[in-house]
Amino acid sequence: MKGPSEIVRGAWGFGDVAFERTENFRVPVSRLFSYVADPRNLPSWREEVRKVRLPSRGRKKPGPGDRFVLDVLQGEELAEVRVEVIGFEKDRLLELKIESKAYCALERYRFEEAGGGTDLEFSFKALEPGFLVRTLALFMGSAFREDLDRKLESLKAAVASKGRGRKTVKSRLREYAAAVHERLRPGFEGAGVSYPPAAILLLGLKQERVIEVYARDEKGALALVCRYPVLGASGSAGPKLAEGDQQVPEGIYSIDELNPNSRYHLSLRVGYPNDFDRAKGREEGRKDLGGDIMIHGGASSVGCLAVGDEAAEELFVLAADCGLANTRLILSPVDFRKRELPLSCWSLPGWTEDLYAELRKELVELPAAGE
Repeated sequence: MKGPSEIVRGAWGFGDVAFERTENFRVPVSRLFSYVADPRNLPSWREEVRKVRLPSRGRKKPGPGDRFVLDVLQGEELAEVRVEVIGFEKDRLLELKIESKAYCALERYRFEEAGGGTDLEFSFKALEPGFLVRTLALFMGSAFREDLDRKLESLKAAVASKGRGRKTVKSRLREYAAAVHERLRPGFEGAGVSYPPAAILLLGLKQERVIEVYARDEKGALALVCRYPVLGASGSAGPKLAEGDQQVPEGIYSIDELNPNSRYHLSLRVGYPNDFDRAKGREEGRKDLGGDIMIHGGASSVGCLAVGDEAAEELFVLAADCGLANTRLILSPVDFRKRELPLSCWSLPGWTEDLYAELRKELVELPAAGE
């Protein structure tokens, strides 16, 4: 679903654009089939799949005739991909029809028991492939094969990880806390704040692509302790208004949850939408405001903030040590202490003036480094 993983059979004529691969998994066929057939697992092993949108009604278990929609990352953009289950034989066959604006294809998974494990045969076939797809397949066949191999390896890792059990916040703290404390110590000592602090404030600046961390001491004073570059984000200045607009929210938020099983190492869930977002949505008749906004590891993101794995570890441990109730997040389009909005923001909703006035007030009250 990241694009065709195929080679050309029949070269430039009317041959199929198709590819197949077989891989052995050391898990029972019923377990592997159940995992692959459940679309909710796709983001765990298909890197390009960012979100699965299932129908609100219908049976809970996958079956023939099921339809769902994927939000798939193609370059820096999210594309909508529609999927229909057209073949389904429990523990034997799963066949999917996949359609997007770019292509239409069939994916087939055949499962066969093999000495207590499972042989999985994966095949891909482009339907009515155009000149571009044929050309890419002919000249980049090895790259497509490598792409499919990576998917199968990722599937193996995801199935194995699920079998070992999911991580918990406590287990992640045991894994990372000691090293994180050592890395954070110089910043807190330099700011004169004991660890753990009474509270923390995270300031995310979209245009500057940075997250600043402020710690509150026992007397209630804030001090800047560290900064993290934002390695991946999307959108521009302006609030998030709807699902799929690829905007990073703007406003004052809580951190609602720590995710120890993130696809992007570790993550912190932002409390978007907040009461202000919901109120403006109701006023303007916007029903689907979006959600699942994270600060996470890795270096790429659409609608979230990717800060790298080490920074994600530090923010995760810091928020856990302080407590989520003592953690606040401000997301601002620009650093209002230094600059104003770019001229491109003239078309933003009128109510953003009130929002930005509140953000300006919050930012000017923050201390500079060394204060």
